[in-house]
Amino acid sequence: MARNDNRNVSPRTTSFAGKRPELAGDMPDSFRAAPPNRREFDHARDRYISLQLKAMEQTEAQRRGESERSGRGSEMVKLNKPFPELRPKHEQAPIRQAFNRAWLREQREARLAELERQREREQHNAIQQQAIEQSAKGMEREWARKAKEQHAPQR
Repeated sequence: MARNDNRNVSPRTTSFAGKRPELAGDMPDSFRAAPPNRREFDHARDRYISLQLKAMEQTEAQRRGESERSGRGSEMVKLNKPFPELRPKHEQAPIRQAFNRAWLREQREARLAELERQREREQHNAIQQQAIEQSAKGMEREWARKAKEQHAPQR
């Protein structure tokens, strides 16, 4: 008869109390009143899931506003916001060419700025590495000097 009771309960339940109908509703009031912790778990388990959940809470305009504040986005598009406009074909080509030239110029400048920042970071890291190596050598010399003083025979 006990086997029959277990078959009637959902197989997704893994707890002992969930498989026993007489124990299934036996939950303390404090557990029922506690806030759900699934959200905190989702944010803590994976950085990318956390970022995705935070982005889903925002509107599209808010997400775009954040990207503009963080220095991302095209300055050219912000200044000359394109909008559809009917023009003859012979007028579209120069406009498209001018836009493409400005776009490529802006992309090149952004890439050069990124390379410059990368060079500065590498130089800064190299300077820090040299300082660490020099301090390590100085500490080794100090330890060697102290070791000589300690182990030197006294006269």
